[in-house]
Amino acid sequence: MDYSRWLVFTILLPFFGAFLMGALAPMGRNVIRAAALGVALATLALTCFLAANFPVGPENQFANVAHSWIGGEDIGVNVQFAVGLDGLSLWLFCLSALLLVTSVLVSWEAIAERPSLYYAMLLLLTGGCLGVFAAKDIILFYIFFEFTLIPLFFLIGIWGSEERRYAAIKFFLFTFAGSVLTFLGLLAIVFWVANDPAAPGGQGVLTFSIPDLTAALQTRPLPGALQLWVFLALFAGFAIKVPLFPLHTWLPLAHVQAPTAGSVFLAGVMLKMGTYGFLRFNIPMLPDAAATLAPLLLWLAVIGIIYGAFVALAQSDMKRLIAYSSVSHLGFCMLGLFALNRLGVYGGALQMVNHGISTGALFALVGMMYERYHTREIRAFGGIARRAPWLAFFFLLFTFSSIGLPGMNGFAGEFPLLAGMFQASQTTEVWPSQYLVIAVLSVFGVVLGAWYMLWLVQRVFFGPLKEPPHNAHDAHLPADLTWREVASLAPLAVFVFWIGLWPQFFLERMAPTLDRSSNAAQQAVAESSPWRHAPARGVNKIARIEQEP
Repeated sequence: MDYSRWLVFTILLPFFGAFLMGALAPMGRNVIRAAALGVALATLALTCFLAANFPVGPENQFANVAHSWIGGEDIGVNVQFAVGLDGLSLWLFCLSALLLVTSVLVSWEAIAERPSLYYAMLLLLTGGCLGVFAAKDIILFYIFFEFTLIPLFFLIGIWGSEERRYAAIKFFLFTFAGSVLTFLGLLAIVFWVANDPAAPGGQGVLTFSIPDLTAALQTRPLPGALQLWVFLALFAGFAIKVPLFPLHTWLPLAHVQAPTAGSVFLAGVMLKMGTYGFLRFNIPMLPDAAATLAPLLLWLAVIGIIYGAFVALAQSDMKRLIAYSSVSHLGFCMLGLFALNRLGVYGGALQMVNHGISTGALFALVGMMYERYHTREIRAFGGIARRAPWLAFFFLLFTFSSIGLPGMNGFAGEFPLLAGMFQASQTTEVWPSQYLVIAVLSVFGVVLGAWYMLWLVQRVFFGPLKEPPHNAHDAHLPADLTWREVASLAPLAVFVFWIGLWPQFFLERMAPTLDRSSNAAQQAVAESSPWRHAPARGVNKIARIEQEP
């Protein structure tokens, strides 16, 4: 079966759905939201079909399709419409479709103003995210990467809270400015490879194929100084997207001002574009620079973990608290990736998916509470578990997932990435103490994460009953979750336990791609990095002895 056609159709379906929303605008909100749900469910079904047929094995490239789009090898520029899935993109691709269903369901009653435009923007955002994770051409990747800014800008700016316009502009300017520098870095890679005598398509041909560029840079890497500059250019866009401390300042405001679905998608999918970019471009294409700058990135990651946790502890707004928790949790993802060993990379990549599930669900739950009470102030609540046991159950479930309780998905990601960090501290020849300090501080960040999340649950759901009054126009909403709201959270709860109890199912599909992406950087760490990591000191010692006369 030709799965590539199904992949292309899956990516384009949300775009077709967005145009459908415009055609259905005169037919009223009920028809529009039902059609949006239908498109969302169809997109999810197609992603599940693709995931079910994804091959397990060393060559897990899947559903690849490439058609000439701009130019051709005969004129020296070869830009293709090239898409496909591999172990790195598969689960993020599926997560985008899953959170679309959740986003449509949590918006069911909340969006009454211009619903056709709202659901069109939501579908366009999903299509852009699917395109980012499936793109195999740099130009196509960059188009989708930038395109996602537009629908989220309108979602925040039109359906957000009081400071929505300022938040939308700040979000757009921050992320757009960084991604322009990223594009310059990607172009530098393209021109370097084009001057290679063994360049794909021939010397002088500008190829934008991500796999071809990665393979070319493995055989003829950029010089060390140029690698550092290109790495920093890519870093500018991806680090802002993560967001990595201290480039995180746009995120809490965007989360607080965004509508619930915007927060779900921003936390669940769009932040992962930054970590995905590091894994897709920085680490495999610029391995020496990744090895050289790894200590700096690890320090920024652990500072973000601790800083985000302490600021979350000080928050009085539930949504802002969870927003700062994202700064902390994405720090863990970066920590795993730049430990630059298999355990760390595997854990960091899996934690990208785990964070999208748990934090996306927590934002959805806070939105459900706001829809009933029109406040997110923690001090306004108390003992809500008595009035809303299902709400309390799901909030506690996803809290346990977020803090990494064993048996749940958070633990399946956090444990290997922390183990990878401690492993890196034991195999470092120069300055091993700094890696050990980073590893210990990251464990302290886990404790802080449990503190602020469990304290939030204790204040809101337990103790004496304290409930803000319902607004008159929301009196029809029950205190507890409706079946629609339960249906929006149940699939996420399934994955909490599926990943937590059987992480190997997900890791074995990711492992071959992650190994190919990180092997060169691991080798650079061991052999040529100024920080001189050596994963096998005994082997190096034997080699020195053998060289002695």
